[in-house]
Amino acid sequence: MPSSQPKNRFQELIDAVWTMTLATSGETGPWSAPVYYLYREKRFYFFSSPASRHILEGDGRPCAASIFRVHERVDHLEGIQMSGVIHSQKPGIRTTSAAGAYARRFGIPVPGADFLTFFQNAFHARLYAFLPDQVYHMDNRKGFGNREMITL
Repeated sequence: MPSSQPKNRFQELIDAVWTMTLATSGETGPWSAPVYYLYREKRFYFFSSPASRHILEGDGRPCAASIFRVHERVDHLEGIQMSGVIHSQKPGIRTTSAAGAYARRFGIPVPGADFLTFFQNAFHARLYAFLPDQVYHMDNRKGFGNREMITL
């Protein structure tokens, strides 16, 4: 029976760390971009400009993402490595709820209840979600390069 420890560490990491790096690739080559995220319903929600390179190259296409805890010791490196797809999120109950939770997580005061319109007007950003299809928890404390697959 698989241990639940990697899944618990996964949850601890996504609760403690606020940024995720997205890696995409297009005609001009590979690219990476950090985003602030909210994890819920097996999705990593984030806001970005529709004109940003990681969205232009990544929306609807395979890409990679990583989340890691910063530590000064190599043997304490710990993180999450993922492959998946970025999807633009259409307005609806799920996305409105996610946008509200995102604003609360990052202490962004939103006047009224229309979170999606607020982010679009204030930051020229839209809501996207990274949907992972493969997730690995990597933990050098268990041995250099040790990683275990996580089932969400």
